Amino acid sequence: MAFFMVENEIKKGWDIYLYYWVIPFFILFTLINYFANFLNFNGFDLGLMVSVVSFLFGFFLTICFSITTSRLTALKEANAFETGRLTSFFQLSKYLGAEFHDKVKNFIDQYTRLTLRDYGNYEIGRASVSSLYDSLYSMDLKTEHKKAIANSFLYVLGEFAVIREKLEYLTQMKMIKAMKIANLILASILIMLLFLSRGESFTGTLFVLLSTTIVFILLILEDYDNLKIGDYVINISNAEQLFDLIGKERYYPENLISKVKLEEGKKYRIGFYNKKENQEKIVTLEYNRSFNLKLTNLFSKFRKKEEQSN
Repeated sequence: MAFFMVENEIKKGWDIYLYYWVIPFFILFTLINYFANFLNFNGFDLGLMVSVVSFLFGFFLTICFSITTSRLTALKEANAFETGRLTSFFQLSKYLGAEFHDKVKNFIDQYTRLTLRDYGNYEIGRASVSSLYDSLYSMDLKTEHKKAIANSFLYVLGEFAVIREKLEYLTQMKMIKAMKIANLILASILIMLLFLSRGESFTGTLFVLLSTTIVFILLILEDYDNLKIGDYVINISNAEQLFDLIGKERYYPENLISKVKLEEGKKYRIGFYNKKENQEKIVTLEYNRSFNLKLTNLFSKFRKKEEQSN
């Protein structure tokens, strides 16, 4: 499957969220309400059943949202902590020799690009961290002052290792499948009971609105669980700050171009990653009137190359 986007996908940003599917579900429930008026059961206490299922559904949702928000809060704090430690690396390395400073700068650039490209797989940054440890030998330690700075650098490195492991755990952490299945079952039962409770046109309208809301809640919870909204935007912002700090053009994977605001006249690095070949091609482009056209041509070029290699 091709991994490149065409121009209209860039403009419209069709790397969309799951909760957008609430629109077709709204249409579906409206059609069901309109064409299935003949289905109506009055032989059992629907009100009691709706109350019981609603309570259970709300109880499970409260737990799920509590877990999700706690995870996102921890991710936000960990991302800020990580950005601060990377900034400290850059500032402290200035006093430890030009060679070591350049290696630290390259490490920050590579590490930030990797974790931004594959945010749900923080393990991808392990090799970059190992390269930083390997470069410690190049520190300039000729004076006692530089040795003191080196000790501060190593202390920050120890803190960074801990927070990186925490980020790796948090980004891979997912909602328990049993909780998702329970939510789905209860939501389905509740929608069915709301359907059976229809009577006049007003209750039919309530069925459509409430059923659509239930689906919306499930989908937006899934988006949060997959880090498609919320924390990911914060991570992009932190990455931009780091690229600006080290004096490198901002880097964005191809799938994030539609999520960021580009400034006229600035140059950006855009990564095209082929998962099959495990290779990435980075192209630097200036954002101007011809930006979309150039980007589209690049997409076409890499797509043809990919098809020829298959």
